[in-house]
Amino acid sequence: MANVYAEFEKSVEAQPDDPCVSIEGKDFSFRAIQAASKKLAKKLIELAPGDSEAELNIGLFAPNLPGFYVGYFGTLAANKVTVPINFLLSQSEIMTIGMHSGLRIIIASGPLYEKATEMAKALPIKVLCAEDFFNEDPVPEDLPEMTRGDDDIAVLMYTSGTTGTPKGVMLTHTNLIENYRSVINVYPFTKEHTFVCVLPLFHSFGMLAMMLLPIQLGSRTVLVPQFQPAKLAEIFNTYSRCIFFGVAPMFQVLGLLAKSKGLKYQKLELCVSGAAALPNDVKKVFEEATGIDLFQGYGLSEASPVVSLNLPGKHKPGTIGPTIEGVEVQIWDEDKNRLANGEIGEIMVKGKNVMKGYYKIPDVTAQTITGEWLHTGDLGQLDDDGYTTIVGRKKELIISAGENIYPLEIEDVLCSHPAVKEAAVIGIPHPSRGEDAKAYVSLHEGASVETSELKNLCKEKLAAFKVPAEFEIREELPKSPTGKILKRVLQSEL
Repeated sequence: MANVYAEFEKSVEAQPDDPCVSIEGKDFSFRAIQAASKKLAKKLIELAPGDSEAELNIGLFAPNLPGFYVGYFGTLAANKVTVPINFLLSQSEIMTIGMHSGLRIIIASGPLYEKATEMAKALPIKVLCAEDFFNEDPVPEDLPEMTRGDDDIAVLMYTSGTTGTPKGVMLTHTNLIENYRSVINVYPFTKEHTFVCVLPLFHSFGMLAMMLLPIQLGSRTVLVPQFQPAKLAEIFNTYSRCIFFGVAPMFQVLGLLAKSKGLKYQKLELCVSGAAALPNDVKKVFEEATGIDLFQGYGLSEASPVVSLNLPGKHKPGTIGPTIEGVEVQIWDEDKNRLANGEIGEIMVKGKNVMKGYYKIPDVTAQTITGEWLHTGDLGQLDDDGYTTIVGRKKELIISAGENIYPLEIEDVLCSHPAVKEAAVIGIPHPSRGEDAKAYVSLHEGASVETSELKNLCKEKLAAFKVPAEFEIREELPKSPTGKILKRVLQSEL
């Protein structure tokens, strides 16, 4: 039976005293994480012995601390479902997730314990502190056998809500195990690698790439609770064979830091950008400043999350790479017909990594999964070598006087300007053409540019109908916790 906790225990048995997690120079061994997890599991079974929704779904409210591991594996050890909560959401959004998933128990860690306790005062919710289980109590050896696995839900992962109200993505034990095993096969990972984690563990990208993957390898993960470029530079010169998965804005800052300070990231071996598009200029600046290749991958929570990766010896700049083992991609038109290579349509994904569905919303599940195929909502094209290129989000497609405008193409042009830090393009109403494009940009610190200059740049690089009708410069663009620009926030302002 495929079970995520059982796989964790195999790693504990293989290297019990090796470091599983390190933070601020302090190591937590595989055995220490397992012991605390088992103690938590026993407490959960006492508090919630049944399998009703309120007893099965256990909230996890934790930043990137060892307590997240304890909450995650302790929940699974108790034959429960882990519900990671994005602690950067507003209190009302967090409450909405709690009510939708029926939470009655939340495991909180670090500074979030006090916040969770405060929120729970008016609710029938019990809050446990993950750190309390790093104690000297005996480790329980009488936990019930694993009864959940295979197609049972392991994690109820609420989406970041970049397109609206968060939905609960049901990820099974098989989904997660198959996904990280496939990722392991695309690169010669070893237990000697060090995984450096800034990505939030409550997000599917961080959870799989920075926690489950290294645990399966028996590798160490160095936790960095917040993005601190100077701290990362120190880590990249301290720990052996560093692996860093991040998002484009992180690599942009690290590249500029290396360039301005003459820094070298001597022990940084592999860098992969995901969660959002990787602008060409970010890739160029990072690689020229560091001498390290930056690769782009692709995934989504509904696919557990990894779908495709560019990696050494098998990459094409500008693409999101070939699919990982066991995953298939096709391009479909609006009528669900498969398109030929080179044609633009919706990216469809098939594999054992595809979610079970959305929690308690079967109608949306039926719209999102056709047969065994997952509708990603992303528009792209396949080439003859099996590499996929994304051109934008289906919902973000701008149609102006019958012409398709893909925001990503305009954003890439804008980001090529040396003053522009980030760009976002959305559709705005037009009385005769239907829609026009509007561009929002934020600038590098100390930089300046006139909107007329940005418009002229677009005129030079793009067809006339693609040139945005409006430009707006902002100090910052709204973002999700993983660095994805929230275009829906910009759209709502209109």
